[in-house]
Amino acid sequence: MTALRWSIFGSALAERLGRWAAPVLLLFCASFAQFHQLTSDLRFLPDEAFFMTFARGAAVNGDWLLPGSLDKPPLSIYISAWSMVAFAIRADADGVLQLDAHIGEFAGRLPNVYLAILFTALMMRLARRMVSCRWAALLAGLLAAFSPYLLAYGASAFTDMSLLFWSAAALYLALKDRWALAGAALGLAFWSKQQAAFVVPLIVMILAARGAWRRDWLTLGLTLAGFGAALLIWDSARPEASIFLQAAVNNAPTSWLVNPFSWLERIADWLGIGQWLLGPPLLTGVMLVGAALGSVIGKGAQTGRRPSLEMERVLLLYIIGFLGAHVALQFNLYDRYLLLILPPLIMLAAGTVARASPSRGLRLGLAALLIAGGLWSLNGNSIIGSNWGASAGIDRLADHLNAKPVAAVIYDPWLGWELGYYLGQWHDKRRVHFPTAEALAAGALALDEIGGRYFVAPVDKPHDAWLAALRAAGFGIAVDYERDRFIVYRLTVPRD
Repeated sequence: MTALRWSIFGSALAERLGRWAAPVLLLFCASFAQFHQLTSDLRFLPDEAFFMTFARGAAVNGDWLLPGSLDKPPLSIYISAWSMVAFAIRADADGVLQLDAHIGEFAGRLPNVYLAILFTALMMRLARRMVSCRWAALLAGLLAAFSPYLLAYGASAFTDMSLLFWSAAALYLALKDRWALAGAALGLAFWSKQQAAFVVPLIVMILAARGAWRRDWLTLGLTLAGFGAALLIWDSARPEASIFLQAAVNNAPTSWLVNPFSWLERIADWLGIGQWLLGPPLLTGVMLVGAALGSVIGKGAQTGRRPSLEMERVLLLYIIGFLGAHVALQFNLYDRYLLLILPPLIMLAAGTVARASPSRGLRLGLAALLIAGGLWSLNGNSIIGSNWGASAGIDRLADHLNAKPVAAVIYDPWLGWELGYYLGQWHDKRRVHFPTAEALAAGALALDEIGGRYFVAPVDKPHDAWLAALRAAGFGIAVDYERDRFIVYRLTVPRD
């Protein structure tokens, strides 16, 4: 009898382990891909340097209210700052806290790596929730783990990964009818980035589709309002202008509506970058066409595993509305803006393929293609995040400038936050920004300073007019540094 019990227990354990083996292996592959990206020798892009300068200020100086011209909520920045405190902050011989720029890159990006891995797991749970099918869950995990978008923005210091994860969490909790927790997750998405406003219509559509009770609407609304009120209180406590006002100033177009004659061009532009959401364009196209054909062929098969067609319609309407808004309104053509439609798109693709009930061989072939496409994107073949190497060498430029005498004047029209991060929290140089060449020449003449001055520029920026204005003002100009994509000119003060 005991042997029989142990046999039954062993069989149940083996079955459970077999059921978990594929998801665990998939998460291992997702982790490998994300940490591969994290350990790549890539410098911060300007926006990353902007956010991580605030994170460094909090970690090193204790500026947890993030003073400065910030236009984003604090959650993602806080998480990176805590990571810096844990992994990157060191005290020197005088007890002054220091943060090495390269270790700061690793620490600042590390939280988003974990969020990307958790997002992959969450997408498997979402697909399993919508479709009672283990294959659909594994396919959703594959689509998430090897999406060029997740490979590009997982191991980054942008705020978008935090927004994406909490938005997907809100979607999952809404499908479970956990409206208080869904409101909390949506609130955390707002604490990550204002674009969480685009997730609200999807949650509302799910509420309506599921026939939620009035108390469910109230629960979701009150919870979200509580998180919104907390964000407003935090914003009002800052010594600087409101992050919402700063965002409005930074993103104020002359007109909110795009000229309808430009819509076709914008549709082509958005589709051009959107075709990478589920993999390389050819692979994505083949997968979606195959899923559509399989949906027709397999219609009515395995009705117990059919996804909710009503939920599919909700997701499809949301994607169409989201893209329509980005075509008709004056949004910048940033590929990361499409991250919010990644979860519904993955759920739609996984649900459609699951409904088609492909054979085991077709499933293995599709999985192999997705993995191969992800590895192909991992080797730099994707246009998503293709400018990651644009800042190569800015750390060497900062080292060169840091070697200049104390209080050396650095005129910097273009590099801004990016150069500021790599110069370090405690640099002793005077960085000066002028918006025009004429203003620079006038300001340089007005400065009663005979010490060294330097004009910094990327080599691909049209800076000849700036040099001409300085020469016209009497300054001598000589190349002091030229490497990678940066050049430094030493300015000699004109003699009276």
